[in-house]
This record gives sequence, C-alpha cells and structure tokens, in this order.
Amino acid sequence: MNARNLNAYRNLAAQTAVSEASPIELIVLVYKRLIDNLRLAQKAMEEGKEEAEHISKSLDLIQKGLMAALDHEKGGEISKNLASLYDWSIREILKARLKRSPEILTDVIEVIRNLEAAWVEIHLMRTKELGSEKASETVHISSAGAIPAV
Repeated sequence: MNARNLNAYRNLAAQTAVSEASPIELIVLVYKRLIDNLRLAQKAMEEGKEEAEHISKSLDLIQKGLMAALDHEKGGEISKNLASLYDWSIREILKARLKRSPEILTDVIEVIRNLEAAWVEIHLMRTKELGSEKASETVHISSAGAIPAV
C-alpha cells in the first residue's frame, strides 16, 4: 500500500471513528490531537522552525473543543476546575510562544496527558457499568482516531 492510499485509509478510519464515537471518546480524541499539536510545536521550537500553526491548532482545540464541551450546569465544580485548567493551558501555551520556550509546553503536555488518562479511565468504567456490547468492542484511541479493536 503506498503512502497516499495509507493516508486515505487513515482519514476514512478517523472519520468513521468520529461519527461513531461517544461524547467521552470524542473528548479523548481532542486531547490526543491537542497533545500531538503541542508536541509538534515543541519540536518546531527546538529545531528553530515556525510553530505558529501548531500553537494555533492547539488553542483552537482547547477553546472550540474542550471549553465548548463544558456543561457548567451539569458539571458543577468539575466543570469549573476543568475550565480553570484550560485557561491555565492557554496562558502557558501563549507564554511558551512568546518566550519560544519548549520547556513550558512540557508542563502543559503533562497536564493534558493526565486529563486524557482520567477520561480514558472514565470511559472504561462507564463501559463496564453499562455492560453494553461496546465492552466487547473495546475502543483503542490513537493519534489517528478511535479504532475499534480487531
């Protein structure tokens, strides 16, 4: 399979995964994409290359993906705490860009990875609790998207 066909397959798999994903799986996908973009920005800074595109995508993922998904009425204190973490992340990302400091992004990546791990755990617990057929179709979440286990 050549690279173009492989990319087409990955895109199709990612689109299918997104359309079939639960809200929790979508949040995990946003975290994955955010981590990927932060790492790309970090690498660009370390190599003296332009990181603006990756920073912009990271900020969009936080603002239009994660913050927009918060339900402050139902989420209560947890939603408020997540909003604070997302605000902190935005400030740190902007500071990293201004100072061209990849080290600052390391801290943001660590916080986002911890949040992602918590959501994955919630998904696993919820799947077990529901005892649904999805429990037998464990979803593996990768940077390419959610891929049903084979």
